[in-house]
Amino acid sequence: MLIKQSKTIAIVGVLIGGLLVAMIESADAQDKKAMGRGETVRINTFPGSIINLPIWVMNDQGFCRERNLKCDPTDIPSAPLALQALVGGSLDLNFSATDVALQSVSRGNKIKIVGALAPNNIFTLNVGNEVPLPNLKAGYPAVMQDLKGKRIGVTARGAATEIMTRALFAGAGVDPDSVTYVAVGSPATSYPMLVAKQLDAAMMFEPFATLCRTQKSCVTAVSLANGDGPADVKALNGAFLPLLATDSYIAANPHVVKAFVEGMADAIDWTQKPENFAKVLKIAKSHMSLGNLPDPETLLEELVKAEIPTLGVRVDRKSVAAYSDLLLKYKVTDKPVTVDAIVYADAP
Repeated sequence: MLIKQSKTIAIVGVLIGGLLVAMIESADAQDKKAMGRGETVRINTFPGSIINLPIWVMNDQGFCRERNLKCDPTDIPSAPLALQALVGGSLDLNFSATDVALQSVSRGNKIKIVGALAPNNIFTLNVGNEVPLPNLKAGYPAVMQDLKGKRIGVTARGAATEIMTRALFAGAGVDPDSVTYVAVGSPATSYPMLVAKQLDAAMMFEPFATLCRTQKSCVTAVSLANGDGPADVKALNGAFLPLLATDSYIAANPHVVKAFVEGMADAIDWTQKPENFAKVLKIAKSHMSLGNLPDPETLLEELVKAEIPTLGVRVDRKSVAAYSDLLLKYKVTDKPVTVDAIVYADAP
């Protein structure tokens, strides 16, 4: 009997000891949680686009507050303008495109990738219904022949949307300058222009492709989001939509950068749990209107469902190097930018 009691006591002791260790480890993890000190973090969003979803969730669901940060999003219509605001000090953090960031660094600006929002390519080349596309079924690269001489909308001249379009033409053996590039801002402004036939095509991001499909107003000729395009464009997946900060901001506020990136990771993890979908959809509805489109509720739900799995904070260093190679190849930059020169050492 005494032996059995001793064994029971020993087992209970082990269980209690294990529980105490787990509690201590949990407390330590909580203590190590990166926290702000009440700072306001100014960050850009893109008007009328679902790609803002993690920023909306982070703010509205309290992930900024949990990290003792005050997140202050501001709509800016294109990545180059947002990057100008970052370098000029009007923003603290910026989510942009890696190629735009690389161009900035090659010109001497001191910025770093500190994380990501969406690792993979988000762009689609969408063409108005009135444009003949005899090579549409053949897909890329043949379909690029059908776009010679056309007016193609991009968010801004020199933006990632133009660079990707040029890469598609070059990869298909078509002169990238055989078309006219038109700066049209975000999908909110470019989609109506395509419908009004002020554009023949547009290289854009969601909700553009979904609008084309559901409204039957245009077709997606090339989907970089689905893996279309030449090998040098496919190699970019893994570091497409990064989170940026200036070197000076990182040096002065490393705790803010860490807290924000960790908070973003928490927000994305929460967003991707199926049981939270109704709340995520409600947040999206509070920020995004699809105007007078037929069945806007169903359309928005489709957009949110498509966006959720694309989110992530990790940065693939090989993809960053592939970006630098692409920009050199198409003479967008005249010198390589090393991974160490643009990726923050503590980036996930």
